[in-house]
Amino acid sequence: MNETMNLIGKTTINPLLFYSGKISGYVTWIAFIAPLTGISVPGLNSAQSNLQTYVSLALAIPAFILITVSLMNLGKSTRLGLPKNKTELKTHGVYKLSRNPMYLGFNLLTISSMVFTLNLSIIVLGVYSIWVYHLIIIGEEKFLQNRFGNSFINYKKRSRRYL
Repeated sequence: MNETMNLIGKTTINPLLFYSGKISGYVTWIAFIAPLTGISVPGLNSAQSNLQTYVSLALAIPAFILITVSLMNLGKSTRLGLPKNKTELKTHGVYKLSRNPMYLGFNLLTISSMVFTLNLSIIVLGVYSIWVYHLIIIGEEKFLQNRFGNSFINYKKRSRRYL
C-alpha cells in the first residue's frame, strides 16, 4: 500500500488567525533573509549596524538548526495543522529538550528578523506571529493529551514547552 504524506491538517485555532499568524511570520523572515542575499526589500532600512547583524545571526543560526533537526525528527509526521491519520508521539532527539523545538526555531527566526530590521511593521507582525504560534501550541497540546493520554502527560513532566 502506497501511503502519501498529508501535509495539511486541521487547525488548532480559528483558521484566519492560524494562517494570518503564519503568513505574518513568513513576512518577517523574508525581511531578514532577503537583504542578506542581496535582495532589496522596499520600505526597509538596508543599513543595519554590525551589532544588529551579529545579534540577528546569533539568533538565526540556532533557529535554522532547531527547525532542521525538528523536521528530521518529525519525518512523515510533519504537517501544517493537526494530523488526520494515526501518528506517533515524538519524544526523542531534540524533542527531549523541548516539546516544541520547531516553533522555538520559528520564534527565534522571527525575533532575529525583528532585531535585524528594527522596523515597526516587522516588529508588530513578529509579535503577532509569536502570539499566534503560542495559541497553536496550546491547541496542539490539548490534541496530543487527548490522543496520547498518560504518555503525553508524562512527556510534559519531562520536557518543557519551549526550553
